[in-house]
Amino acid sequence: LILVDRYFPSSKLCSCCGYKNIGLELNDREWTCPKCQTHHHRDINASKNVEREGKRILRENNITIISNNDTAVGTTVNAFGEDVRLPLGDQFSMNYESIAL
Repeated sequence: LILVDRYFPSSKLCSCCGYKNIGLELNDREWTCPKCQTHHHRDINASKNVEREGKRILRENNITIISNNDTAVGTTVNAFGEDVRLPLGDQFSMNYESIAL
């Protein structure tokens, strides 16, 4: 879990060229970048920018992500060493039975 500043302009930044659309309003769900002409859906564009900013924070702090396909359940530790636990309703049990295909 990486925390991105709540005032990071994730929706207003073009995820392609970095242009900041200062005129974007909360009710604007889609917009086209006047610099590179890329058409954006507000939430998809914001998610790309948040991912990029999170990776920048990791690089800035010399943190390496080791990717695997494991699913963490229960208490885990994030990149900055803080305990993170999903709310009880969000946890689930996994069994590892073989499935014949």
